[in-house]
Amino acid sequence: MADRKVAKALLILLTIECLIFTIGCSSKAAKTTQRGLFHVQLSAKGQLLKEGRNEVDVYVTDNRGNGVEDAKIEITPWMPEHGHGTMWPPMVTEKGKGFYRAVIPIIMIGHWELKIKIHKGDIEDNAIFDFPNVMK
Repeated sequence: MADRKVAKALLILLTIECLIFTIGCSSKAAKTTQRGLFHVQLSAKGQLLKEGRNEVDVYVTDNRGNGVEDAKIEITPWMPEHGHGTMWPPMVTEKGKGFYRAVIPIIMIGHWELKIKIHKGDIEDNAIFDFPNVMK
């Protein structure tokens, strides 16, 4: 009886660890902005976000699926439990047809958010990507 309870508890812990590991190590993430004006897809070779220098491809489309060009993309890494960001702002470069390349410094392991603000003409919208377990 006790062996079954221990086995069940270990299975639950393993499942939780696998979920956290998968979220933290994914190479893609996508989200619609808060007002529904844009769709943002993040992708990287290997782990999407890790401690150190991160090169992330950002693909922005409008609500009709067209790539958004000539937009200003601002990315703010934020560590919610610590109440701080990074010492250096991410660099974002437009590549064309809705594709942008971001170099994002992450200064320590832990829970991070990427706050993304998109400005296109008079239109502005935001998305927040959550990374609960950023590792090395």
